Amino acid sequence: MMLSPLTTSLLASLISTTLAVPTSNYIDWKTFKATGVNLGGWLVQEAVIDPVFWAQYAGNATDEWGLCTHLATQCGPVLEKRYATFITPSDIDLLASSGATILRIPTSYAAWVKVPGSQLYSGNQVSYLKTITTYAITKYNMHIIIDVHSLPGGVNGMGFGEADGHFGWFNNQTALTYSYAVIDAVIAYVQGSGFPQFYTIEPINEPVDNPNLVDFGQPAALSDSGAAWVLKYIQGVLAKVKAVNAKIPVMFQGSFKGEAYWSANFPTGTNLVFDVHNYYFAGRPTDSNTVSADICADAKASVGDGKFPVFIGEWSIQTVSNNLFATRRKNLNTGLYAFAKYDHGSAYWTAKFSGNVPVEGQGVQGDYWNYEGFVGLGYVNASEGAAYCSLVLTPTQIPVPLTNPDFHHRTSDPHPGTQNPAAPSLSHDVAGPCGILMRGRYPRGVAAEIEDTAEERPQSRDAADDQADAVFSVAPDEDVGDTD
Repeated sequence: MMLSPLTTSLLASLISTTLAVPTSNYIDWKTFKATGVNLGGWLVQEAVIDPVFWAQYAGNATDEWGLCTHLATQCGPVLEKRYATFITPSDIDLLASSGATILRIPTSYAAWVKVPGSQLYSGNQVSYLKTITTYAITKYNMHIIIDVHSLPGGVNGMGFGEADGHFGWFNNQTALTYSYAVIDAVIAYVQGSGFPQFYTIEPINEPVDNPNLVDFGQPAALSDSGAAWVLKYIQGVLAKVKAVNAKIPVMFQGSFKGEAYWSANFPTGTNLVFDVHNYYFAGRPTDSNTVSADICADAKASVGDGKFPVFIGEWSIQTVSNNLFATRRKNLNTGLYAFAKYDHGSAYWTAKFSGNVPVEGQGVQGDYWNYEGFVGLGYVNASEGAAYCSLVLTPTQIPVPLTNPDFHHRTSDPHPGTQNPAAPSLSHDVAGPCGILMRGRYPRGVAAEIEDTAEERPQSRDAADDQADAVFSVAPDEDVGDTD
């Protein structure tokens, strides 16, 4: 039989590839630590991550919902090509070469279920996910966090939560039913993957029901009633996972309240790990020359009450001011070291980031958020960070982290920072990259637009809720039956 040159080449590649022998042991997050990256901008689209792609296809859209509305019947073909090309095995090879041992992979709910009325695309996302994760597991023994980054109706009013202005997930029984259907699909995928011991399931990301954008990144971003709804959902997810395979961990991104706010609601033996997000480009007067101290303090504060392990699921090194090329290596390795020493590791946001909005100081966003760029520059060496976390800070020197759990008792206060001079206060003059607070995800970049958005967002909530009700064809408080 004659083999084509392509087939011969593929066979040679397979033969020469040394595969890891996957472990049969499930991880215990109480003792497990891992350092890696997010695969943002792959299965969930964000304008700021790849402005060239966005300019080519999105028109005036600010989010993936609008992107697909704009593309209409071409949304599927455009996104299928994106899934096939943006993240490939060569990216996994590069990340592994830097020592990455974990991947956090954001997915939209549309990757798992089709929701009537949703403009998000449901296609072959899971097939592409399977290809990449199987490669990462079998070749490098990487652990995989499947992050359900959006939920039906909108989980935070941001484009990455479903669509800009959508808050309809909260107190909406139909949205909850669809969300549990998403989790059922994720559990089935993990359990049937052949490698369930390599997965952690993260069923929610940055839940926020406060439409005031100024509070995004603060404990006040999630109200007490919103927190109760989130807790109901998480408890349902835990029950579902336990019923299929109790050894699969659940990761809980509890908005910006911290582990200590939530921990009393779960028995000690719960197979649960918390995800805390630490950013430095907004919320406090950070500077690239001194942010290493902020990072070290955050690593210690993020531990919470110690009842459950904490993983830093997102972070980056852009600061509010004075971003310098010369300090990137120090700040990167400080985070890699500190979050592994005091917490259970971290996932940098994000593997590939080509944002071209100028930052305060030198360069553009991509110079500070693109992890693969750091690998190419030879920066990644977590051990170098030890030197910057060895200093003993006095209480006045320790900055208050954005996720400080001590603020949870003030969640009803729209401006918690005013009660404590040390508390971070997200204000209009410290807008993040592309003009949103806490994470730069809108394709806008001036503080004035933040002020406009913060003023307009509260008035848009009724419209967003009306749209969510139309999507589900059920009023938010209508009982549609058991969701367990």
